[in-house]
Amino acid sequence: MELVDLSRGYGDFYAPAFTVRLAGADIARDLSVAVSEVEVDMVLGAASRFSFTLSDCYSHKLHAFNTGSGADLLELLTFGTAVEICIGYGDAMSTPTAIIGMVTELSTNFPETGSPDLIVSGYDHAFPLTLGKNSDSWQGRTDSDVVQQIASFHNLTAAVEPTTEKHPQIEQNQESDWDFLKKLAERNSDADHSNHFEVYIDPGGAVKRPTLHFGVPRVRDAPTVRLVWGEGLLSFKPEANLAGQVSKVEVYGWDVARKQAIVGHASADDGSGPQGKSVSQYLNSLVRAPGKEPTLRLRQPVFTQAEADKRAKAALGEKTKKFLTGDAEAVGLPELRPDRTVQMDNLGEAFSKAYYIEQATHRVDSGGYRTRFKVRETKL
Repeated sequence: MELVDLSRGYGDFYAPAFTVRLAGADIARDLSVAVSEVEVDMVLGAASRFSFTLSDCYSHKLHAFNTGSGADLLELLTFGTAVEICIGYGDAMSTPTAIIGMVTELSTNFPETGSPDLIVSGYDHAFPLTLGKNSDSWQGRTDSDVVQQIASFHNLTAAVEPTTEKHPQIEQNQESDWDFLKKLAERNSDADHSNHFEVYIDPGGAVKRPTLHFGVPRVRDAPTVRLVWGEGLLSFKPEANLAGQVSKVEVYGWDVARKQAIVGHASADDGSGPQGKSVSQYLNSLVRAPGKEPTLRLRQPVFTQAEADKRAKAALGEKTKKFLTGDAEAVGLPELRPDRTVQMDNLGEAFSKAYYIEQATHRVDSGGYRTRFKVRETKL
């Protein structure tokens, strides 16, 4: 989608709006408490975080933080209280949901002059999965079966990509459910093994039911929006990581039955590089001595040739997808979320292309609404 199309729907981006709901009650309209700024930080593979600042809510007479009706605000902001934050433009009541989560932290500052503000922070529904250390085991199950079970245990809707391999045994050994899900995601990948699965939670769209996503990243989807530097794209800082690239990966294991070494191979000469080139071709255009192609050698617990080759391809994919990354800032756009792509242009031939969003921070304050986001190139 072009930025001009979004601009028409968002009133030329002139009227940023947001709503903060606390246990279903609109803080501004129902509780008569002013919210001066709000920030939502969405990230893949981790709990997304939010914070908002409550102003003019301290009574110097009562020495307490109160709502407009005089109720004790701190009694409403207890640990685990449900929070929904919506950010967009125009009518604050119809802005899209950015995050659904829970209160985990309160902070304030009593200044020499003036009234203290109250800063409320918290996380989305990935947070409970990060708590505690669990142990469990499953026999003859697929990874996706286990993910579904964990999502159900935490009362989450699940959007899980089916995995086909049934493992003799899957072990969770003294680790949080979130760390365990990330481990399962990292050992599963797309068809060409260039991208491992991603795990994250989103607010569930119009249904507003937090949803656990476990599956192939949407790295090949059409861009959500096209941004042009100087026209919506305010800044972009790309980084090409040459030192982290390799042309080949070899994974060494041991065949117990045959009592011989297993060596898995993966080569960058597969046409998966930037702009349709192989990674080797791209490296050759950038390094002074292209004949000295680096090889990554790994020792891993693999027991078949197929498994060794799969691990090698996955390791190569992890390296190559981190070749071109960057930090960008744009006008505030609710459409910029992790696990989506964005087209960025007017950056020269090397950097004008589609990128995959890995993290997005939406902030509304006295300076307006802006979105900062971290990206990586989609064609690796």
